[in-house]
Amino acid sequence: MKYYDIKEFEKKTKRHKSTIYRFYRKHKYLLNDTTLKKKRLFPDSHIKYFNSEILFDENQVLKQENETMKRLIDCLMDKENLQQRLWKMDWSYFFTVAYKAERNKKSCFRQMHAMYEMLIEKYGDESGIRLFFTTEPFSNRKGYHNHFVIHIENKRLEEQIIEEINSFFKYDRVDFKRYDKYRAGLFYIAKAGLVNEDWDILGNNLGDEAVKNAN
Repeated sequence: MKYYDIKEFEKKTKRHKSTIYRFYRKHKYLLNDTTLKKKRLFPDSHIKYFNSEILFDENQVLKQENETMKRLIDCLMDKENLQQRLWKMDWSYFFTVAYKAERNKKSCFRQMHAMYEMLIEKYGDESGIRLFFTTEPFSNRKGYHNHFVIHIENKRLEEQIIEEINSFFKYDRVDFKRYDKYRAGLFYIAKAGLVNEDWDILGNNLGDEAVKNAN
């Protein structure tokens, strides 16, 4: 961690030293994070306490995390919901697709179906592909993006299928990682609820049951 003396800290926080010292007198527990080496040094992590915009952003993130955790607990308590049943199934990878174009919900829905149909056309039933996706709005710009989890039964085809997905979305930003059920990714991507073209399940026989549980 980087530390600043009082003059540097004044420049970083754009606050006078009297304001800074008054802050630490009021919040004595934060003084333990500073260090004393001939003179008092202040950690860069404390700059945020003097910047209302940074604090607001952090509070918003914390609020969102708390809401997500609340929904997760609600889902875990409800043993019959769709997220519970999906969570118990096997999944191979967790993907996020952030489109370069400004796509609406229906466009995102069509993109997911087109990708799935492309994979089935190339690899057919031998791949054992199962897909669950949701569509969410961007928080920092207009348009929507997709999260999805995919199960690939035939492990020998995993690398090829990942390459196909990346190629299909070659003009967009694609992030993926090995699925870890302990990170509750399924509950995260379904956090806003499952309605209309916001989501779908492809490659399994849960379609009718999914509709029943989403209503």
